[in-house]
Amino acid sequence: MNSPRHVPLLPALLGLLLLAACASPSSRIKSNPELFESLPPDIQAQVQDGKIGIGFPQDAVFLALGRPDREYTRTTAQGQVVVWSYIRTITSTDRQRVNVDVRYRDRDGRSRSSREWVWVDVNRDREFEHTRVEIINGLVTAIEEVSR
Repeated sequence: MNSPRHVPLLPALLGLLLLAACASPSSRIKSNPELFESLPPDIQAQVQDGKIGIGFPQDAVFLALGRPDREYTRTTAQGQVVVWSYIRTITSTDRQRVNVDVRYRDRDGRSRSSREWVWVDVNRDREFEHTRVEIINGLVTAIEEVSR
């Protein structure tokens, strides 16, 4: 008896669910309970909601927002500033008219080609930084957020 071909789909779906679960504060807290317990209760409450504030430890930012998409180091007169940057991607679709070669068979079975105008959808991805967190000596000193 043959096994169904869609069986490998189950592990792939489970893997996707696992990745999606890692994207939430609750899953990061569950993976790092000792880190979460080391935070003061008022910070714990905000981290659970995915929020951060000035004076938060760097570990609290990780638990609330996850790993940064980009990390920068800025040197100032006061010393080193670590900057965590969080990126979002917006996909827009543009419809464009394109002239393409079309191959077909005529009534006599001969292969023919002609140029035809067709409409195609073109996806454009645009990245933008939605949150930037500045950290000095392990503590949040500044937060920038895009308000849209």
